Amino acid sequence: MSDSRLFKNWDRALLVSLQLPHRSNSEVQSSLDELSSLVYSIGGKVTGQIVQARTQIHPAYYFGKGKLTEIKSRIHIDEVDAVLVDNPLSPKQTQNLEKLLDCEVLDRTQVILDIFAKNARTSEAKLQIGLAQSEYLLPRLVGLWKHLDRERGGIGASRGTGEKQIEKDRQFLRQRITRYKSQLIRVEKERNTQKQRRSNCLQVSLIGYTNAGKSTIMNALTNSGLLVEDRLFATLDSTTRLLEEDSRPKVLLSDTVGFISNLPHEVIAAFRSTLATVRDADLLLQVIDADDNIEEHLQTTSEVLEDLDAACIPIIKVFNKIDRISPTRLLILEKSFPEAVFGSCENGGKNGLEKNSAFVEQLRKQILLFFNERMKTMTIRLDYQHSQKLANIYELSRVDNIDYQEEGILMTLTAIPGNLERLRHHLGSDYTEMR
Repeated sequence: MSDSRLFKNWDRALLVSLQLPHRSNSEVQSSLDELSSLVYSIGGKVTGQIVQARTQIHPAYYFGKGKLTEIKSRIHIDEVDAVLVDNPLSPKQTQNLEKLLDCEVLDRTQVILDIFAKNARTSEAKLQIGLAQSEYLLPRLVGLWKHLDRERGGIGASRGTGEKQIEKDRQFLRQRITRYKSQLIRVEKERNTQKQRRSNCLQVSLIGYTNAGKSTIMNALTNSGLLVEDRLFATLDSTTRLLEEDSRPKVLLSDTVGFISNLPHEVIAAFRSTLATVRDADLLLQVIDADDNIEEHLQTTSEVLEDLDAACIPIIKVFNKIDRISPTRLLILEKSFPEAVFGSCENGGKNGLEKNSAFVEQLRKQILLFFNERMKTMTIRLDYQHSQKLANIYELSRVDNIDYQEEGILMTLTAIPGNLERLRHHLGSDYTEMR
């Protein structure tokens, strides 16, 4: 099922949302606008939006019966194929709504899973989204068994939707979940091996809302050729590149999956190995679209970092796309975030990168300055008979001064504390540390 799209068999969607007392009008509208963008990104069309304000959720139908009558009327008038609920639904609520409305009903999680399935390119991403979809489907088999039958080529379709068929489906899904988890354990072991090989390097990870411009900034900083598309969740895999070939210690920059409000826990759990590049980073670059809902995006990013146990990692905020906002708005942002970096990084080959070279260079300097401020200096004398250890020294540190004396090679080294400790371990008793 790795790259199948279980849920998208509709073209025209009606968006509906429940506004509870703790949610403001702007929060509800912002979330619906985001859901609209998700729908358009997979080729769907939004026929309209309906919001109901209620003090509590209806346990069986989520919405009140009066609003459901309005929704049913709109389904008929606008020839709607699916109702998309911008809230999480229980399996029973989904079943009840589909029966009452006589229309396919999906919640926000299903739409996001569909987009991830469409955009998954590597085997790891396909495994991760396959696991997330399977775990989402398991408690929803009564209402969604038809999707499973399609994926298996119609196996058992003639037996109907009885308990016997549902139990077979449950067994099929559980086996698939076990298989996916086993394969992902192997992937994680390979990732840990790569992590050990990179332990001498500094790790910087790009984070932020989906479509904020992370991949474009990654390309500009590293001169790499990552795929850049103006759509949600174009990047689902972690990609790592050197920031500068000659820097010591080496700085690695990683781009990974973007965030979104109410990102399903199934997705966060399944993509945990990919998001490990965030958790293991020494520094995070938080890319923010200056022309979007900044407060909500900052809050969403903070929540995901908490889920990943990465909330304590230092962050440099990067406001991108400032050419789309007014000078007054930019001034307000600069006063609110005095330590942030501001600019516009365009995806446009050489012309785009040259136009934004000042922004890119400022960002590069900020990254290197962050690490330079945390460097420690050590002076050592290395005996000539152990000069083969020079390779380790140059690999793990920056050599600020070298003096070939009669007693040995006197060197002043600068490195992050962790690399200095690694140097001491590599050199053993073959050097003298000067005080």
